[in-house]
Amino acid sequence: MELIRYLGKGTGFTLLLSAMIIIFGIAAYAVIRSSKKEYAGRILFPLFFIELAFVFLVILLGFPAKKEAGVGPGVVPLLWIIGIFSFSILLLIKALLRFEEKDPKWGHIGVVFVYLGFTILYLILMQYIGYFISTILFLVGGMYYLAYRKWKVIIYLTAGWLLFSYFAFYKLLYVPLPTGKLITLIFG
Repeated sequence: MELIRYLGKGTGFTLLLSAMIIIFGIAAYAVIRSSKKEYAGRILFPLFFIELAFVFLVILLGFPAKKEAGVGPGVVPLLWIIGIFSFSILLLIKALLRFEEKDPKWGHIGVVFVYLGFTILYLILMQYIGYFISTILFLVGGMYYLAYRKWKVIIYLTAGWLLFSYFAFYKLLYVPLPTGKLITLIFG
């Protein structure tokens, strides 16, 4: 258990991430050089999520144990981790057994980096203008950037997500959503 605590934070966490990157790099090199290179994306994608779920599991095992009876703070993340592990292993097996189609040809990789930039901007904006306003901008802007132009659907999806996150997280689970420094300054 001490090893788990060590790997879950600080220097141990840095070592864990480094090991995961090295393992992923070796696996990527091996897959690309093998006879399954046409399935490289279909193999490496679930492998990445298996490693990511393992890292989250190590962090989760470092959570303090709940002393009284009931559901602790680690139950929902554990369910997500189990789901990620299960579906990723299923996808990995299907790719290794060639039950999946071959990887498609590369498209416009720049779109991925631009959208990654949108995501980083969204996380930064959330701290200043709050969760709800930044989520509206992110969802509408992201769908528009990805060439989706059905405004009725964009508005319904955005409103639906905001209502779901408000009731599910804020009202039901009591998760405080960021209000943002600017909103707090204006409205107190």
